[in-house]
Amino acid sequence: MTNLELQAYRRFLMLKVPEASEYIGKTDASTWHEWENGSKPVPESVANAMQELKKLRSDKINIIINSINDRVGSNTIRYFMTYAEFKKVNPDLDVIQWRLHQSIATELYFRGLEKLC
Repeated sequence: MTNLELQAYRRFLMLKVPEASEYIGKTDASTWHEWENGSKPVPESVANAMQELKKLRSDKINIIINSINDRVGSNTIRYFMTYAEFKKVNPDLDVIQWRLHQSIATELYFRGLEKLC
């Protein structure tokens, strides 16, 4: 994975550098910045983790899309403005899962498939 691809993945998944560096890179933000600016190569473990998150995101979107026709009522997806809000509803999930949820909710909204609530 190139430095530009890493940055694109991080932004696509709505992750901030401190979140990505801590939860995915297991490092500090300055090291993550070095990967993104190309002064250090992106570790394979980080590239793999980002690709796995992208796949998980895609799988979750497909599950939601496949279930839309079976729903009764309006199609809405909760958008949590803060991690604290997300954590109240999902106490066992971490920051990465919150950001993944935000990314999924945003895409489904812009596709016109879900309303945000």
